[in-house]
Amino acid sequence: MSHSYLQIDSKLANNISLIMADVDGTITDILGYVEAIAQSALRALVDDGITVGFVSGRTLPRLEPLALDIGINGPIIGENGGIVKLKPTSKLLDLGYSREPALKDLELLKKQFPNAIAQTEDDADRKVDVGFKVQGVDAAELKKHLKESELLDSGYMLHLLQKGISKGGTLKRILPRIGDGKLSPEQVMVFGDSLTDISLFRTFPHSVFIRNTRLSATDRAAMEDAAEYVSRLEFGAGFARVARHILGLRR
Repeated sequence: MSHSYLQIDSKLANNISLIMADVDGTITDILGYVEAIAQSALRALVDDGITVGFVSGRTLPRLEPLALDIGINGPIIGENGGIVKLKPTSKLLDLGYSREPALKDLELLKKQFPNAIAQTEDDADRKVDVGFKVQGVDAAELKKHLKESELLDSGYMLHLLQKGISKGGTLKRILPRIGDGKLSPEQVMVFGDSLTDISLFRTFPHSVFIRNTRLSATDRAAMEDAAEYVSRLEFGAGFARVARHILGLRR
């Protein structure tokens, strides 16, 4: 069960070397725009010597400009763990992931539920996962028909992703390639707001659930059970408040 972010103490704050934040719902506002207060907090973390990165369901063209504008200095993990750049200006890593399983299952769903499935506008930019929206069919029903991929619900859209790929798994996989290669999971803090982030919470011991009242009671309970800490505020304001608390404890 998660605790208030105010229980983050100076020992933990000073041990953090890498912060990885989800984007939508975590540093954005209710309309999906990154909040100025969150941008300021991200820059302050970087200025204090912490490596900061994004781990999101967004595509690379939607993450790169944001990362460069804010000035983060760590990895960009997009498409729910499907793609990675070690820095905003570096090349994409080849992790051996494939989009084929997701595309095959998408075609199965289209045949099973004609006229109910619509791929999202940014799907053309996706390299590994498939983004889509659905009308009149419950996500639980969709999952029954999947053969080679997993279904993720970000609250903004649905995603199909090759089995075995996750935000948490990909971040753990690239950890030895970040910085001097000596980062331990205990030096990492992850932030997220929805079930697409739960793999991060289960993989890394220090995690913060940015409060999200839009989740169902069941999903919110799952997030609170998996996270070590929880914010008091929602959205970017919640992230900024936790970040400022951490910065205030660092020597």
